[in-house]
Amino acid sequence: MTKVKVITDPEVIKLMLEDTRRKILALLRNREMTISQLSEILGKTPQTIYHHIEKLKEAGLVEIKRTEMKGNLVEKYYGRTADAFYINLYLGDEELRYFARSKLKTKLEIFKALGYEFDEEELLNTMDRLLEKEHEYKTEISKEIEANEEKLKDFSDEDIIHAIEWLAMARMGRDDEFISLVRRLGEILGIER
Repeated sequence: MTKVKVITDPEVIKLMLEDTRRKILALLRNREMTISQLSEILGKTPQTIYHHIEKLKEAGLVEIKRTEMKGNLVEKYYGRTADAFYINLYLGDEELRYFARSKLKTKLEIFKALGYEFDEEELLNTMDRLLEKEHEYKTEISKEIEANEEKLKDFSDEDIIHAIEWLAMARMGRDDEFISLVRRLGEILGIER
């Protein structure tokens, strides 16, 4: 299994964002599981879980890891094809961009609840561009990690994910547009030094 797999196909990203499939991928992160085990944990019929597993297999996100004989039946154990999947919601697909932007709107509601006052559209546009730039850097770094898989085999998934965060932060800190956007974000929210 690879450490990091960068997902760039908008259709595969949409497939991953469906609630049951997200939960399946989360459960398979820690161990291999059968359809019946997943069905029991998620409270869904085995047929429903099988349908979702097939979609995830077709997309290259899940595979059969091993089989075991249980009486006359063959039990298939499924697992992920990578320890971590990195998706970029800013790949030009309008549906994904809408999804990313709608998730940002929730943050605006939190800011309002905390008493911040701001121009919603300007804040949303600034945050949207910041997130787009962050995704660009993280995609670039994740591809770098994918290409150097063998060199990283002894490191934990968590350490690799943190390395991606730190490398992205270092690159964003050297990006004049990103720094300008962060400053503007603070101005819009009225945050003093």
